[in-house]
Amino acid sequence: MFPISAFAYNVVDLPNSMTFADALGIFDVSEIESATVSDLEHNTYKALSSTEIKDFYYAAANVTVWRKVNPTPFRGACVNFTTKSGAKISYYFDSGIQIGTYGVDNYICYMPASDDAVKLSYLRNDFYDSTEGVYGGAQWNVSTARDFLKLPSEQWAQSAIKVAAAKSLVPYEFTNIYEKNITREEFAELLANLIVVAGNYASMDAYMNATGTVYLTGNFSDCVGRSETIDQLFAIGIISGRTETLFEPDGAVSRQEAAAVMTRVANLFMYVGTNDKLNCTDKSGVADWANFYVRWILDKGIMTLDDGGYFYPGDSMSVQQAIAAVSRLYDLVTYWES
Repeated sequence: MFPISAFAYNVVDLPNSMTFADALGIFDVSEIESATVSDLEHNTYKALSSTEIKDFYYAAANVTVWRKVNPTPFRGACVNFTTKSGAKISYYFDSGIQIGTYGVDNYICYMPASDDAVKLSYLRNDFYDSTEGVYGGAQWNVSTARDFLKLPSEQWAQSAIKVAAAKSLVPYEFTNIYEKNITREEFAELLANLIVVAGNYASMDAYMNATGTVYLTGNFSDCVGRSETIDQLFAIGIISGRTETLFEPDGAVSRQEAAAVMTRVANLFMYVGTNDKLNCTDKSGVADWANFYVRWILDKGIMTLDDGGYFYPGDSMSVQQAIAAVSRLYDLVTYWES
């Protein structure tokens, strides 16, 4: 029986997890022609001996790797494998194994759990401790002609999703749930992904480290086992709980709540201010606390009114509406940064 790998799946249905060897598409160490460790940020690489290749492969092959919410960016040190058949595949110590096509320049990646990632990082540590590195390193990713971007049924959303996917803003987990209302946990994940991609960080943990932000876990009693982005965004003042102890991760996100948290995300990257007045037909339904946020989000075109001038502040946002809004927010904050 042939082993099941990333290449054996219909790529629109990539699984939540697989083995390291499955993701690489390398099922025996004898298939490897050569390998290096490289770091393009320093433009250095080191060739690995056959013993080093075998030791790393045997340590990694059966490790479970998990599909990541945020698939990019890939940087830092990686192991580059060249197989005897000519395939070129990289494992990034901080970002995992990248498999793409996704939209235009986005990819799915598979990453070991943190404990396993630490165990496999010995090769990177050896590389940085070594004086053998030379200039001219290279790194690459698993490529496939098949695209695993699933599209929503509504015409307007198809275009919006394609554009957002090209910016790395569509978590793979969201591609089956476009029409449903986005939950508070899912919106936290979407916004954390925006911060990572717009700020060009390897992960939300990297952002927290770079900004010197320490965050506590367990802020909300109903978020045990939930996404750590809830605690991270709470720590930087983007989101808050429904009460001091409850977050309601499965609760819906109203349009005025979405306006508030997206404005706070924008404030991480740019000056946030507006002199526009609130002129929507249903302005009496906008809560006092949300007034500024709704004015700003409308002023910047992140969210819009319908033909009758209604904002619908209390209505829930769908996943596809949230992705479209976050995509426009990305354009704004990256333009400001540039």
